[in-house]
Amino acid sequence: MDPRRKTGAENVRLPELSRRAVIAGTSVAAFGAVKPEAATGAILPTSAMVASDVGVRRCASWLAIDAKIARLQTRWAKLETWLAKEHAWFKLSPAEQQALPWAKELHDIDGCLDVLFEQREATLKSIPSSGSPDLEAVIAKLAVVERLIWREEYPEVHALITGARRDLTVISRQHSRLRMEGAHSPKVCDAPAA
Repeated sequence: MDPRRKTGAENVRLPELSRRAVIAGTSVAAFGAVKPEAATGAILPTSAMVASDVGVRRCASWLAIDAKIARLQTRWAKLETWLAKEHAWFKLSPAEQQALPWAKELHDIDGCLDVLFEQREATLKSIPSSGSPDLEAVIAKLAVVERLIWREEYPEVHALITGARRDLTVISRQHSRLRMEGAHSPKVCDAPAA
């Protein structure tokens, strides 16, 4: 899979980033909710909590790899665009291109991207597709799906996924707040007898 695409007339490659929804802090927003089992008061079996933590960690890992890919693609595109403008990069022979000191950085970025694409794919395959025991795990999966759906090609679908993730984060926080408020208020059975 080629990480870059040609833009057309100017024959300059741009990163795939223009098709991706690059959201700063996606993982922070996705995992900003507290543990939903604490919010609802439900006690999950230890195996469910471990499964949730594993799923959430795999989603966080996928998001981190995807963000690193995005940064490298941006650097690659900027460097190649600069080389095209300043050194007529696309008019140079492969030998002339390799003679330029910046060619090594492009080559290194390409190598890193190849490894990261494989890691991202393997991590995606390791994320469980069902059986999320809590809201945090569902929110984490939606954060990954949000990055997988290209906003420019599927704006309605992307908006639905983004909205669902945000809604679940708000719901989780509300449950947590209500749970905390409930812990500080007197219980009915604690009321003095009349």
